Amino acid sequence: MNNTLPVLISHSLFFTFFFSVVLLLFIVSRRILIQRRESRFQGRYLQVEQSVLQAISREDSQSILEPAVRTSFQRKVLTQVLIDFLEVISGRGQETLKAIFERSLKDRCLKDLRSRFVLRRLRATRLVGLFAVLPEKTLLADLLKDKPIIRLAAVNAMVRLQDQESLGLVFEAFEQESCPNIHTYTNIIFGAGERVEPFVRLYLKKPLPAEKLSLLIELAGAVPLLSLYPEVVAYAAHAEKEVRIKVAKTLGKFLVPYSYEVLERMADDGEWEVQAQALKALGNLKNPSALVILTRGLFSPVWYVRYNARDGLRNLGPLGVRRLEEISRQEVDRFAADMATMALEEISFSGVW
Repeated sequence: MNNTLPVLISHSLFFTFFFSVVLLLFIVSRRILIQRRESRFQGRYLQVEQSVLQAISREDSQSILEPAVRTSFQRKVLTQVLIDFLEVISGRGQETLKAIFERSLKDRCLKDLRSRFVLRRLRATRLVGLFAVLPEKTLLADLLKDKPIIRLAAVNAMVRLQDQESLGLVFEAFEQESCPNIHTYTNIIFGAGERVEPFVRLYLKKPLPAEKLSLLIELAGAVPLLSLYPEVVAYAAHAEKEVRIKVAKTLGKFLVPYSYEVLERMADDGEWEVQAQALKALGNLKNPSALVILTRGLFSPVWYVRYNARDGLRNLGPLGVRRLEEISRQEVDRFAADMATMALEEISFSGVW
């Protein structure tokens, strides 16, 4: 028993030493391999870059095709070169880049959309959007059922395709999406501009959850889509506070004069967040009729309501400034007086109402 313990200890030390040596050799060899791969990629990248530059200068995509796409490695290099150039070149140069992609990489890209490897599908999906390649509808639909990172890449690509059918699929995915990525969806959809109008109108009429409704309403104001005013106003009395906040925010961006009455009612909402957003929108309208409402808002116990009310009074010009002066001199509510004084000081300093 006494002889066994030293043997076990020596074996343990030997194993630890051997494992450390093997691990160190693995790390060193892997680092060398990565550096060689990077060096090889960079060398080939410079060669392809020169060929692409020559093709752009001559407006001839044929000269790059044969030497550039013989192997999978060369396809990766060419793909990276085209993406990098696409970000900095415009006009006819972009057309040459797209022609090179069409003739050398497009077929492989469409095949990779069905690849069992996530990275290949992700890269191919991004290329579809960058180079405006329109796959078949069923393939687009499949991408929207893929992993979350693929779904987002697919949404981004479809918005870039300038194709209403693809945009319709994006909104279908938005309706079905249940994870927090719906916020990212709306950020991407915003890039489609006014093309989203028929889809936003359609989906505002559907029984969507409050979170999705509020995002669509906010999107209508961000673009903005003034023709959706009736659909947006219909939610001014929605049961969910978040939806009413987005309605007031969007009306403040629409700047439609006849939205005054709706915003006047929303300024008396039971939730201070809705009040604050409605007062801000009323200030944006610059309607003198809002003087009484904005004055009342300046006496609110909630700081944000007072802040938006004082900005609204500033937007009314001389009429609002006189009211701010009156409130700054009153002694009934010192918080209202302080807010009015702060607004007057800012006007005096900047010279802007």
